[in-house]
Amino acid sequence: MGFPFLALPAEIREHIYHAILSTDNARRPPNNDDEPASYRYDLAVLRVNKQIHHEAKKAFQDNIFIKISTPWSESIDHISSEGRVPIITTGLKAESFESYHLWIAIDTPGVSFSGCAYSMLICLEDLPAFTRMWRFSNLNHQGLNSHLRLTLTIKDPHVPDRKIPKGLQSRLLLPFGLVKDLHSLSVEGARVLPSIEEALKKEQAIPDPPPEECLETATALKDAGNKALQAGDYAAALKHYTDAFAAIHITVSGRKRYIHADGYYGRECTSGAYKGHRSDYVRLMIRVKLVANVIQTYLKMKDWEEARFWGKRSILLLRASLTGDDDNDIEDEKNWRWVQQSNTMGFPARAEMGKILYRTALASRELRRHDEVDNLIRAAAVYLPHDEVVQTEKRTLDDRRSAYYEYLHDIGADDI
Repeated sequence: MGFPFLALPAEIREHIYHAILSTDNARRPPNNDDEPASYRYDLAVLRVNKQIHHEAKKAFQDNIFIKISTPWSESIDHISSEGRVPIITTGLKAESFESYHLWIAIDTPGVSFSGCAYSMLICLEDLPAFTRMWRFSNLNHQGLNSHLRLTLTIKDPHVPDRKIPKGLQSRLLLPFGLVKDLHSLSVEGARVLPSIEEALKKEQAIPDPPPEECLETATALKDAGNKALQAGDYAAALKHYTDAFAAIHITVSGRKRYIHADGYYGRECTSGAYKGHRSDYVRLMIRVKLVANVIQTYLKMKDWEEARFWGKRSILLLRASLTGDDDNDIEDEKNWRWVQQSNTMGFPARAEMGKILYRTALASRELRRHDEVDNLIRAAAVYLPHDEVVQTEKRTLDDRRSAYYEYLHDIGADDI
């Protein structure tokens, strides 16, 4: 005999339906850090019988879905891969889906839908990620938004003409305050509150801070992090450093760093503390200093693995940018010739990169990765020729190597 599910109190059944059909339950983590999450709704419960279908459908309808439509097929891949925005479904399923609370229609005066649209569905929880991605795209490609028209249509998909509550209207519309300088914006639908539309347009009218301001904000946050580090407040230091990355459009999520809006920094600073300097150069300097300080913080916390991870990642990224070599190995000595070459070329932020190398060596030493330690210290010594601590360690390594070769010579092993 099966379990008498319908004998359970209605409140318990409702709780079970929500647990099965909620967006939180449907969300699946990504296979790797470079992919967005995904959704898989288990709708089998809707097919059990008419009563359960009727009861469970109400729970499913508590999810808030958003449809996005554009005339460009590549937009779907861009939103998913570049923005890492989880997409529920695309194509005809998305195009025919009508149980949405918000329809986002994006086109240009010269390219309208004309019966041909590429649509996708996302969840309300992922709307902020979508608008952030759009903001970064506009910063990276200056003037992009001036060619785009945006129409936002809200509705209650279950009760026609019913007003959407103010709180939900805010969550649906206000994230678009990040999307600025559009060709046109139209807000339509079921009794949109004038106060919400006014707040949206007011936020859109606030210009993005110029690169000069972003760089100075990041510098101030970095300095605040340094003070917290010196005071032994390591959690506060890491928070300040993360906020400093965000100020220059670099998102830190766990062990991943996502760099956005490179094109925004492609000019000389015309005012402020960095006047006369290339903004992309200053941004690079701040980035490297932040990484060096984050590693130092983890060393103070004795979190050797995290310190080594942050250091190794930056070392490999620098090596790949200079040589095209994407080998993940930092133990083989032949993989370190680029250090000398980059130093000769006058690579910027050499001193800070030297700190990254040396601090990574300290973490590797605690983890007993001795082959890494020797290479890291020798590389750090190239970038830090006047750092007595680093140079002393290098001389110790050189003396040890010389003694080893002398020993081989004495026993005749060097002739083998």
